[in-house]
Amino acid sequence: MKQLVVTVGFVYVLFLQPLSGYTQDEMELTVERSVAIALEKNPAIRMAEKERDKARAKVWEAVADLLPAVDASVNFQHAWEIQTNTIPNFLKPMLGPLAGMIPEFANMPDYVQLSFGLENTFTYGMRLTQPVFLGGAGIAGVGIARSAYQASEYQLEQKRQQLIFNTVNAFYGCLLARELVTVQEQALEQADANLEVVLKKYKAGSASGFDKMRAEVEVANLKPGVINARNNYQSALTGLRTVMGLPKETKVIVQGTLAFSSDEFDGVTLNDLQKRAMENRPELKAFAAQKRMASKGIAVARSQFLPKLFFATDYSFLAMRNDYHFREDDFSKGFTSALSLQVPLFQSFKRHKQYQRSKLDYRIVLDSERQIVDGIAAEVEIAYNKFQETKEKYIAARESIDLAEKSLHLANLMYEEGASTQLDVMNSQLALTRARLNYASALYEYQMARYELRRVTGTLKGVL
Repeated sequence: MKQLVVTVGFVYVLFLQPLSGYTQDEMELTVERSVAIALEKNPAIRMAEKERDKARAKVWEAVADLLPAVDASVNFQHAWEIQTNTIPNFLKPMLGPLAGMIPEFANMPDYVQLSFGLENTFTYGMRLTQPVFLGGAGIAGVGIARSAYQASEYQLEQKRQQLIFNTVNAFYGCLLARELVTVQEQALEQADANLEVVLKKYKAGSASGFDKMRAEVEVANLKPGVINARNNYQSALTGLRTVMGLPKETKVIVQGTLAFSSDEFDGVTLNDLQKRAMENRPELKAFAAQKRMASKGIAVARSQFLPKLFFATDYSFLAMRNDYHFREDDFSKGFTSALSLQVPLFQSFKRHKQYQRSKLDYRIVLDSERQIVDGIAAEVEIAYNKFQETKEKYIAARESIDLAEKSLHLANLMYEEGASTQLDVMNSQLALTRARLNYASALYEYQMARYELRRVTGTLKGVL
């Protein structure tokens, strides 16, 4: 019995305990775990991966167009009526010199009808077809397919980086919302504590009824803020669950706190960051692949003006009978090879218009390149300025909290001693609440500025 208990406990520790926190109904999340689950379950990533796999398959399709094709065939044909052909009677001219010796020569017809073939025809064999020259379309088609596959890889990487950013944003949004709940609850607790002090002073006759009413109104005014903050927190959890692709029944519990940490990009110049963006942004790499596709498209359109050469060889067996009793001796072998040259002559200017369109497509891609480069440079500059701004806002918010806490403590002491008014206490409470809200917001903005700086430079690979 003791051994059974130990075994059950061992199984629980190994298999069941690690799964706690990842049940269907409740899930405890850190920022690292949130990103990992989002990359695994988000539908947009799954669709992008399938598009990449489709692009990879198209590469093999393009290569297959250059390789030989072998087909096997079996054919059975039954003629319900055998056609006859009328041909000149070749014997009559040949026997003309002997007409006097052949009594029936005069009755010989000038034309005779002959039937070709038997009722049943059975054929089987194999045929090999190999394109020899396609005017450059085959090689260009492979290049287009490979570039499309590369573009799909870069687009998938772009979606991954964007999903990491969105997930982190949703996660830190939950932490911020939770912190705002705490700030509102602290403000309500301070208002309740102040109300108790005012009530004591009111009973002792050292506070007016107006002070009492003002303290009660302050408590009543703060309660809706607490309710709203709690509702915003639940909405933030819903947003995180949606980004991660989790079922709506899953209860999400976030773990972690908003905190300031130094960043390796601190001190990097704007020019260096823009250079990193031009080297790493998946959008630029995908655009380069699309530019190669457009260039190869011109080669495909040009190939429509060139001749095409194909090689084909056929190896088959044929048998014909009026009954269905085919035997091996009935079959005759055929083995042929052929070169086929196709020369395009005229297609109502269709090829010419296709060639013009492909050249225009390539020029459009070139015209778009400058716009994309300038847009990325602008994104990096905006993210860089935001990063610098959030650092300064954090420092100011941190200093304001210390001052606000000291101010509230002093205001409470002075009011208890009768050296200040209730309005001074309430103003100090409001200033502290505002300082705490600003501090939490500054931490959130700073963290997101760090991630945004990496996203716009194409270097966001995971959690910082």
